[in-house]
Amino acid sequence: MAAGLRAEQQALYVKDMYNAEYESYTETPTKHDQIFKVVTKGVEGAGHKETQLLGAGDLERHTVEGQDINFKSPKEGWAFYVKYHTFSDGLSLTKEAVADTVKLGDLLKTLANSWGLSLRVLKETFAARVFNNGGALLGDFVFNGSHTGNTAPYGDMLYDNKPLFNLTGNARSTKGGGTYYNSVASLALDPTNFETVYNLHTATNNRDERDRVMENPADTIITRRGAEHFKAVRILESTQLPGGQLNDTNVYKSLVTPIDWDYLTDGTTYKAFYVGKRQHRDFQWHDRQLPEIDFFRDNTNRGYKASIDTRFGAFIKNFRMWSRGGGTSA
Repeated sequence: MAAGLRAEQQALYVKDMYNAEYESYTETPTKHDQIFKVVTKGVEGAGHKETQLLGAGDLERHTVEGQDINFKSPKEGWAFYVKYHTFSDGLSLTKEAVADTVKLGDLLKTLANSWGLSLRVLKETFAARVFNNGGALLGDFVFNGSHTGNTAPYGDMLYDNKPLFNLTGNARSTKGGGTYYNSVASLALDPTNFETVYNLHTATNNRDERDRVMENPADTIITRRGAEHFKAVRILESTQLPGGQLNDTNVYKSLVTPIDWDYLTDGTTYKAFYVGKRQHRDFQWHDRQLPEIDFFRDNTNRGYKASIDTRFGAFIKNFRMWSRGGGTSA
């Protein structure tokens, strides 16, 4: 083939590369978009900030006839931040390599396919990092929402200066003054420990920032793939209570849906499992920029370059959405 490529040809190759990358990305279903609520509309700038409003509070009972209404200003809660991280990769092809390639399109599609796989692994690893490092006492960059013009006051921690998963000895306080935790250490997944975490999630942390009772539903348990997933399936799909000797009816049957995730790593002796509400509006994945691929001529050496970049971030607005059993004791 000719040493040079017309601009029209390069544009066609970019389109082909994008299609190949997208097809490779969708070959294997991802889990992050099943767990996080994916948001694309209105996702702009270097990041995003929201300030929680706690509303007007409870209604007061009148004790006398003609009593005046007590007017109050709405109170602010926490400030939530998310940073849109940029990820990129590039490839360089010499002029000679392009000139000597019989089917350049096949070569570029092969490279694009590898980007599709890399993108899938990147998103899954980043999303799982929220869970794997959610109990780290020093936090993790995945929670740091500082971006241009906005500095998150708690750095690598969650909005209230606590890790996402906190133990009872490191309780967090709400704006109403209550104290809460959403992680229990030294728990192996079994029916009793599943019930412990499920009750913690739905019956203890069913409070808002004013400590008023609210519904905090759970519809999912997330585990590692393999033995932990099979434990979850036995707990949730057996007709009789797993491990019991009295043939008791399994009260946990179909209570939540098990999801196994290859990218979970937290815990050795007590492998972490997570009970919560998937795709909740307070547990968001912001796709700031879908992958962009470019293929262009490098005039400094007459070779060619191909590049890809994408931007996204995790936006966590509520610690209550997931509760953890086992995992690290931090």
